[in-house]
Amino acid sequence: MKKDKKKKNKTEYIDDGRTVVDMSSFGGRRDVPKESDHSFKAQWRTYITSVKMMIIPMLCVMGIIFLAFLIFYLIALTQL
Repeated sequence: MKKDKKKKNKTEYIDDGRTVVDMSSFGGRRDVPKESDHSFKAQWRTYITSVKMMIIPMLCVMGIIFLAFLIFYLIALTQL
């Protein structure tokens, strides 16, 4: 038994040549050599940079969570 599939209507977009920003000055990733793009050193540098960016927000969130548990713990001790 073969089911009839309904075809979706494809939306056709018409390019009228207008843009919000001129993108001609951006070279994209064509400037980066491919052999250095996937090296272990480049990946490690990217990882360390992202960890450095997130260490302070992570410590702030962990401090808030610690304070919340401490407050709830102290409230629970006074209820006994």
